[in-house]
Amino acid sequence: MKNIYYITSLVIVLLFANGCGEDRSHGVTELSESGTNTSWIYESDQGKLMLENNFVYIPGGFDVDGDGVEEGGFWLSVFEAKEDNTTDETVSINSTINIQDLISENFQVYNAAGRYNKFDKSLPLDSGYLTDLDSKATGLNALNVFFNESGKIVNNLSPVEAVISLQSSQIDGGYAILLPTEKQWMHLEQLIINNPENWTGNVVGAGKLYQGDINGTSNRRTFVIENSILGEDTYVPKNYKVNVYDLSGGVAEWTSGMIAIEDRFIEANSGEKEYSELSSAPSWWKPILDDKTILNSIHGVGKFHDTASRVGANDILAISNMDTGYVDNFSAIARGGSNSFNDEFLVGIGAVRLGYGLGFKEHTIGFRAASDYLY
Repeated sequence: MKNIYYITSLVIVLLFANGCGEDRSHGVTELSESGTNTSWIYESDQGKLMLENNFVYIPGGFDVDGDGVEEGGFWLSVFEAKEDNTTDETVSINSTINIQDLISENFQVYNAAGRYNKFDKSLPLDSGYLTDLDSKATGLNALNVFFNESGKIVNNLSPVEAVISLQSSQIDGGYAILLPTEKQWMHLEQLIINNPENWTGNVVGAGKLYQGDINGTSNRRTFVIENSILGEDTYVPKNYKVNVYDLSGGVAEWTSGMIAIEDRFIEANSGEKEYSELSSAPSWWKPILDDKTILNSIHGVGKFHDTASRVGANDILAISNMDTGYVDNFSAIARGGSNSFNDEFLVGIGAVRLGYGLGFKEHTIGFRAASDYLY
């Protein structure tokens, strides 16, 4: 990764300033090359590499999905993926790549009820969902990507192509990167909607959440992520604070989540729904404030939008053994902002778009990268 812009230096200055005078006894301790101990996760050798490549650490220390276990933190790219034009190398897609393996290893099913009863789990190869998929990755494209502020945004790649692109755009010596999971997106969302800095009234629930516009001139296309909002992550200072851009503006973004067509949260072809109307969806998958208030699209959080039918999700690429069209038995999940709808309620940190298969792509959907949960 090259051409790192000013944001990196600003983040590093902020991080080290935040760490001054703090008790570091509970942080991660690693031995640097000089033989001295470092304690904050961004001071480790791997952490420094992530900062240099425009990633920030997202603090954990709270229970995201209501299972009684506090989630740790993870690294997230500050910006959406951009085309890396600093190298002449092209991504060669191995024709022997098995699509079934790729999907099973990189995507998870998010369905709380129904006959499959799968939730936040890898898709098993014998599930039946994959029986119509072609075993070879034919006709796919991929790009080398990086995560700078400027550059040509990567869009018009399917979720499968996004995964392949990230596999060939790893940070040497850093943490492995992949598409964010749905749990990680909701981790971000919970930190964002419960932070007064992200509300126009500077009070949680006052005014509305900021909604960025890819064509806008505002310099506030950002959300503030802080430690100690919902819990304390001891791998970073208590007053740790970073910015992440375009989660509600720019293009929508693929996650590694899937919804089974036969087991969705709302009926087929239901169109737009407020989250309060999703009775069968798990509560943590909704934009709920710490005081248990479910946010409405009028707050700027966005809506749930489902256009899939019982015969499948819309696909573009022929990654199945059937013709392109409504062929996938599950929907990929696109999150956040997009300029594809002339409806402000479908743009926001909590916006969800379904109806697209893993071979679907269009110019209004891109992606960013995250590490796995680190602890």
